[in-house]
Amino acid sequence: MTQHGRQGTVPDEAVTSRDGHKAVRITLPSAMSAVETGRLAMLDYLTPLAVDEMVINRLEVVLEELVTNVIRHGAVDSLTVEICARPEAIELAVEDAGPEFNPLESTTPSRFTTLEEAEVGGLGIPLVRRLSRSVRYERVEDEEPARNRLTATIARA
Repeated sequence: MTQHGRQGTVPDEAVTSRDGHKAVRITLPSAMSAVETGRLAMLDYLTPLAVDEMVINRLEVVLEELVTNVIRHGAVDSLTVEICARPEAIELAVEDAGPEFNPLESTTPSRFTTLEEAEVGGLGIPLVRRLSRSVRYERVEDEEPARNRLTATIARA
């Protein structure tokens, strides 16, 4: 894959999903530059698959929200993004080795009518849910260190 000058990343790793589909795994530093680096790696993987532009746009937004959440709240040195394209959907998973935390259990901020009432943050996960067919969290403890894994499934059509 083209590396697009992605400094500080572990090279992309081609992997096979549990159901036999080809996927890619990218390790990124816990820095805001990881959003763009991850986006470029995702595009490298998806471009030959002729994925619809609208689906690409959804994936870019979901990737940005999930990676940014880990960087801001995860207290980790790095994170891993795994992307697996299937005929009907694309799975985007973000893993980190931070303390156990399920963002899907967080409350959505209440609606506001004035700027003074608005709460900062808390809108990313609801946005990810709206853009995805499904979103799931799991704590992966099969190897050390244990990891948080949030997986969003985005329909291809």
